[in-house]
Amino acid sequence: MTVHIYGAGGLGREVLATLLANNEQVGGFLVDAGLKTGSIHGFAVREFEGGRQDPSVRFVLALGDNKARRRVAESLAGATYITLIHPSATIGPAVLIGEGAMIIGPASMTTDIVVGAHALINPGCTIAHDCVLGQFTSLAPGVSLAGRVTIEEGANLGVGAVVAPRIVIGAWATVGAGAVVIRDVEPGATVVGVPARPIRRAESQPVSS
Repeated sequence: MTVHIYGAGGLGREVLATLLANNEQVGGFLVDAGLKTGSIHGFAVREFEGGRQDPSVRFVLALGDNKARRRVAESLAGATYITLIHPSATIGPAVLIGEGAMIIGPASMTTDIVVGAHALINPGCTIAHDCVLGQFTSLAPGVSLAGRVTIEEGANLGVGAVVAPRIVIGAWATVGAGAVVIRDVEPGATVVGVPARPIRRAESQPVSS
């Protein structure tokens, strides 16, 4: 079955490399209307035409923005997705990986782990026992999750972030690059630093009369 890559940026090229490493038949790249078309490494880049999709064609959503992945997933009526795992990844027993999830390059997952649909796990990530990653989550390169960590839907963890055991990262939260998370992160919050702390919003200033 042919696989189409939705997205033609850096992640799209990484997805292409992973598909080729798995000897998958690649049908080319798709992009939103108005974006640049042409070719990448000999594979055509064309605008997505919409409509109900042929179930014999599989897709992978190579979009680094979590909300963009969700938007496109909602728009692809009837689409079938490939679950993409690079052959260099180490996957232990009782690891459940959802439809459309992407494990790009070498990553390590031990045991009793759940990865939601369309989650993105980049090279160098380590995920310990009993972790749960919600749908549309992203782990940037080098993220480390200790045991029993929960990453809720749409949360994004930056390069090299470390999360202590039993921590919950709330839905659509953001963890900055290099942060060390030792406390739960509220949904929608952004945390940075060592240890990670929420970014404070600037206090409103009085208006001069």
